[in-house]
Amino acid sequence: MILLLTSAAVDAVARAEPVPSRQVSAVVTLPEPTGSDAIGVVDLHLVDPSRHDPYVPARARELMVSIWYPTADRAATPVRPWASEQVTTAYTAGLTKIGAPMAGSWTLAPSHGRVDAAADSAGGRRPIVLFSPGLGMPREASTAQAEDLASHGFVVVAMSHTYESLATEFPGGRLEKSVLPRAANIDQAKAQIEQAMRVRVADTRFVLDRLADLGAGADPDADGHPLPAHLAGIFDLSKIAMFGHSLGGATAAQVMHDDRRVAAGVDLDGTLWGSVLTDGLDRPFVLIGSTDHGRAQDRSWQQFWAADRGPKLEFRLDGSQHHSFCDNQLIVPALAAAGVIPADFTPEMVGTITPQDSLDLQRGYLRTFFDTTLGRYDDLPKSPATLLHPEMTPVP
Repeated sequence: MILLLTSAAVDAVARAEPVPSRQVSAVVTLPEPTGSDAIGVVDLHLVDPSRHDPYVPARARELMVSIWYPTADRAATPVRPWASEQVTTAYTAGLTKIGAPMAGSWTLAPSHGRVDAAADSAGGRRPIVLFSPGLGMPREASTAQAEDLASHGFVVVAMSHTYESLATEFPGGRLEKSVLPRAANIDQAKAQIEQAMRVRVADTRFVLDRLADLGAGADPDADGHPLPAHLAGIFDLSKIAMFGHSLGGATAAQVMHDDRRVAAGVDLDGTLWGSVLTDGLDRPFVLIGSTDHGRAQDRSWQQFWAADRGPKLEFRLDGSQHHSFCDNQLIVPALAAAGVIPADFTPEMVGTITPQDSLDLQRGYLRTFFDTTLGRYDDLPKSPATLLHPEMTPVP
């Protein structure tokens, strides 16, 4: 989950005071979801036999997705781990690889999602929100946002982009790690991102097709894993939106450009790529940037803004950094507070805004935007303006 680091972040690690050698045990917990619905979750193994994997051509393309949804069952099934032991170990390796000294042990507490719990059919059909993480990140990297949306009645479909993600765990414990080499120069980095964008858009459109199959009563799981009861009946395939962090936000924009099934989107601090820059969109889209990232600094945002024909908004989250827009904003400060990583690492990674304030703002803005653009509540204004907060600055 700790990837895409700036040189300043790496320098900060080098400048940090040594961490005491004593062993420290830390448990990082997820904040409670803010909605009234209990949450179910199912992990699906999806295989696209029509597509050779672009990263490992000898294999068919395969993905893992997590579907988070409302359930009426609060206790009958176990909760899903926030991330598995293997994925957490890969995350720790990512921290040490970029130079963060580690002192002592730590773990992630479970999520709030009940595994395979029956979907709540009493609420009727629910709007669907797709999620794509940042370059190299697994789908677990934004669990706090996914499960909160589910607690407010959305179906959230989070994707891991296999062989780009630092680690994707498949049924039976098979772990597929990233095969992306370290880019030697700007041109190689650009080529990697352009390839990743093509793969991600194809992944997302494939997942959309499988959701349609699921909504029609088919089980798309490659291993025949039984679907939770009533899940197919709560999908509203006429109301689909998408958001993402970093390259996931760029993916959301390009998927909207290429596939009209996606009606609205949000980019959380991601530079945009692809033909959406010159063609724009004709449906609602929101850009939310960190303290020093916005149209004034990012030419891709400028291009998109000039070409876009649909409703659009831009906000700046003051006091934030790039990794404030995923679960790193919860994990990094908690590990620093426990002495597991250097304290100086925190502001470089996730800024100075408190993690809870940052998460609360993002949760509120995402929920309000999707509520309005997917037409759940006609009495709400067609903008998150009612949630204006001193740290969330609208950019004209």
